[in-house]
Formats: sequence, C-alpha cells, structure tokens
Amino acid sequence: MQKFCKWLLLLLFLVSLPVMADTLISISTPNPFNALSVNTDQVLATAWYLPQSYDSVRITANLWSDGGTYSAYLMDAIGPQATALGNQIASTTFTAGIAPSDILLWNGLSLGPGFYYLVIGSTDPASFGAWSSEFSPTVALAPGVVQGDGSGVQFYAFGTDVNTGYLPASAFLIDDSSSGGQLLYSVSTAPVPEPSTLLLLLSGSLSWGLTKIRRRRPF
Repeated sequence: MQKFCKWLLLLLFLVSLPVMADTLISISTPNPFNALSVNTDQVLATAWYLPQSYDSVRITANLWSDGGTYSAYLMDAIGPQATALGNQIASTTFTAGIAPSDILLWNGLSLGPGFYYLVIGSTDPASFGAWSSEFSPTVALAPGVVQGDGSGVQFYAFGTDVNTGYLPASAFLIDDSSSGGQLLYSVSTAPVPEPSTLLLLLSGSLSWGLTKIRRRRPF
C-alpha cells in the first residue's frame, strides 16, 4: 500500500508539472525589415484557427516605430459588427523601438477552439510605426492550426475605413500577400490536459494499485 501511494503521488506530481510550450503558429524571417505601416491611417489584422483548447498562450508580434503609442486586440471577430463586449478577448497598449523586435503582447491566456484575430493600430497622432512582414516567410503550424479564417489570412483598414472609436470594428479589407508580404508574429502555448484524460490516468493507477494490494493480501 505504501509503495502504491508513492506511485500515485508521483503521478499527481507529474500531471501538475507545466507542459513545455509549443509553437502553435509562427510567421518569421531572419531579416524583418519589410513592413506594413501601422498608424492613425491604417489598422492591420491577421487571423488563425485553433482546433482545440490551449492554456498559457503567449502572443508576440514583430514591430518597430519612430514614436507613438499603439494598441493590440485579440478578437474572435472583426469588422463593423465587432464589439468590445461581445468579441474582444484581450487588449493592450505598447510602445516599440526603432529596430524590429518581437514584442510580447500577452502571456498566460486561455483560448478555446475557434478563429482568432490579432489587430494592431493606433489612435495616437504621433504614431509612426510598422508591423514587420516578409514575402517568403518561414511558417510553422502545429497540427490542426490553420492560417486565416476562410476568407483571408490578413486584413487592413485604411483612411476613412478606420474606426477610431474602436479599431477592431474598422471596415477591413482582405490583404493579399503581393501588397506587403505576410505579417510576422507567433503564438505559442502549452495544451490544456483534458479532464477525462486525467481521470483515466488516475483511475487506471488506482485500479492497478488495488490489484497489487489484493494480490498481496494473505488468504
């Protein structure tokens, strides 16, 4: 019985350990000096699909700027019908340096299966920034993860199409790669263990331990 308890405690400890982060989607390049502008005149967005739930989600984007403050939004829908209450998952503001760099936008998010949109723009008149892009990027996708939402991979709103009151509600158009390449960003995370899987492991270990106990019991 004592040995079985030790095995059970070991199993519980292993289950509680954090899972090593895996790349869900990464659009990268060794030379991120191509870019699409991000300022009060243009909002950019990119989309992807997750096939299952994930925990500890970390999202970065390769950005640079000569000044100003920028806003990033994680949404489950974009366009004129999108609202902060109904579609916004997370938001943040940030500044960027003059050299392209991966800026951490969020860490520790929990996301379910579905489509997601990363929106970046600015309402700061002093903003003069860019989201790095590449015509032939290195693309890494985890199993089941898909770029885009079926209508397109990335989107932009320009000029009067920009909703300065709420940037994700801008009138976005599909941006084909010929206009500036693919935007550089990454999403990495540790998968959420399914409760049924944990229950199966624990019940299996318990059954195995009880079997061992019965076998050792004298008749």
